[in-house]
Amino acid sequence: IIQLLDLKETQICVSFFLNTIMTRKYNLKPIYWHDAKKFLKSSDPLLKKIIQNTDNKQYLTINSTPFQTLANAIIGQQISVAAASSIFKKLKLQIKAFNPPTIRQASEKQLKSSGLSRQKIEYLKLLADFFIRNPRYFANLKNLDDQSVIDELVKLKGIGEWTAQMYLIFQLNRPNVIPMADIGFINSAKKLYNIKEPINKNLLTISKRWGEYKTVAVWYIWRIIDPDVVQY
Repeated sequence: IIQLLDLKETQICVSFFLNTIMTRKYNLKPIYWHDAKKFLKSSDPLLKKIIQNTDNKQYLTINSTPFQTLANAIIGQQISVAAASSIFKKLKLQIKAFNPPTIRQASEKQLKSSGLSRQKIEYLKLLADFFIRNPRYFANLKNLDDQSVIDELVKLKGIGEWTAQMYLIFQLNRPNVIPMADIGFINSAKKLYNIKEPINKNLLTISKRWGEYKTVAVWYIWRIIDPDVVQY
């Protein structure tokens, strides 16, 4: 009976997953992007230079499913972008398709050989199982405000505030998110603004000039140390 229920849940999840892929529009520029760039260039001279030097064909967008965004963020926790990219490439070779059923069915040996720690394997397995059993849970998050999305996601094991913020930025494209636990962002901002201690307090003061477009400011500040666009 349990196996039949698991099979049925998996079939429902796959159907929902495929429907999401077919109906969603990916790789589109956020509707606020032009206004955000205009505002930031007028309010922050240092950011203006970065925006002007960044290819206009590069922008924040959505190119992953909700599951993939969270799974990618879990893989990227506390490691470099290069290390996360390497793990993800090896993982795709091991399991081919990157979705909840394939992650749940993958052996620990397969996942470990990709470079994943035992803890991250547990987190990914739990996330995949949760998604299979609650396929519409993530679709409903788009109707919540930013803090409510974070409050919901951190209930899941392996997802903290930073991971939830990556979901807000890369899956929901929310315009006003500032991930203060993101080392890449902090290091880039310190370099750009020559920020002294206390770093967080001074950076939050600087961020006031970004108005309601903090996500866009963060995205451009990431370009200082990582010109290649990273997507979760």
